[in-house]
Amino acid sequence: MTTTPAQGIAIVPVPFEVPQGEATRMTVKVLEFETDAVTTGTYWRLLTEQGVQLQQGNYYMTEEQFATWGTNNNVVNQYVADAIGVTIIQ
Repeated sequence: MTTTPAQGIAIVPVPFEVPQGEATRMTVKVLEFETDAVTTGTYWRLLTEQGVQLQQGNYYMTEEQFATWGTNNNVVNQYVADAIGVTIIQ
């Protein structure tokens, strides 16, 4: 389940030296989980305005985050942003 639009959500620009560029978008995808799961992982990417990937990784929600997630997928985006140190532009 992707929690962001294909082009990603806007973030405060993050400069990168290698690969060179400036990340201005973030995408987050929640990884599959069993119905009795108490946590799950995400796959995130930081992209340039043109959609070039500059960084990617995984973030795993805590049990508390998973329990309070509810139906608002934007909260997952915020969990990831906080964990990787980027700021979402509202």
